[in-house]
Amino acid sequence: MDLSVIVEGVKFKNPVVTASGPLGFGDEFFKYVYAGKIGGFTTKTVTPKPIQGNIPPRILYLENGLLNSIGLQNPGIEKFKEIAASLPRECVRIISAGGEKPEDFSEVTRVVDEFADMIEINLSCPNVGGKTIASDFELTKSVLAACRQTTKKPLIAKISPDIDPIIQSQIAIDAGVKIVNIGNSIQGMRINLKTGRPFFKGIKGGLSGPAFMPLMLWKVYQVKETFPDLSIIGLGGVRNASDIIEYAMAGSSLVGVGTQFMINPSSAVKIVDDLQKKVDGLKMNFTDLIGISHRGGFR
Repeated sequence: MDLSVIVEGVKFKNPVVTASGPLGFGDEFFKYVYAGKIGGFTTKTVTPKPIQGNIPPRILYLENGLLNSIGLQNPGIEKFKEIAASLPRECVRIISAGGEKPEDFSEVTRVVDEFADMIEINLSCPNVGGKTIASDFELTKSVLAACRQTTKKPLIAKISPDIDPIIQSQIAIDAGVKIVNIGNSIQGMRINLKTGRPFFKGIKGGLSGPAFMPLMLWKVYQVKETFPDLSIIGLGGVRNASDIIEYAMAGSSLVGVGTQFMINPSSAVKIVDDLQKKVDGLKMNFTDLIGISHRGGFR
């Protein structure tokens, strides 16, 4: 059976895409995984100027996930152009754009246009300045409008799980964006028992991993139920092929994997192979599974 998915005119050989952030720009990941094995690779977020990131410690491993406080560390758009030229073309190239104001986002979008098959607008990073673009609806509208004017490539609005996904998705649709990524890590914290202070200097970090998959799955379901024609990238807690199928059934056309690939990059091969076996066993193409929960399930 067929695993391929076409999203806004772009063909993915399978629905497995990497999440922005954990795998950087792919240097290490592609030492373990042939790029043609996955559907798409999403870069770490790029901003107009270099960002050093947050003060260590930056990652705290938990029993069922991890907290991170990286802080959008990246080399800036000029240096990224050198990196972008070598991004593998065997899978769909999704470049993540970030910034603080509409002009920042549109600058990145304009520069990366020639290297990208799709551009993801990171509205939801919770680690810089304590707030997100997504928390300001008017700013979100301005950012998406500026990016839409800068490129004809498909745009992805990466929304925040800490804010109503229906409102955010409607803003994206109104701006002419037809794909939403649900979404980023959810904000959380832990306290260091040895010091009595928060583990991170910035107090909070982003929770990722299996612990929050049910939450993200519910948000995917809500958005698909409200906007049946909207393309969705489901993201959060994916460990195996069954998780990917579950996200598809809830309404995801593509499914992002982050923490799992960071901990074990080579698991990408097994996940894709297992996904093929499961879809074959169902005797359905992957696209037939997308949103099936909204159509009464298996009949």
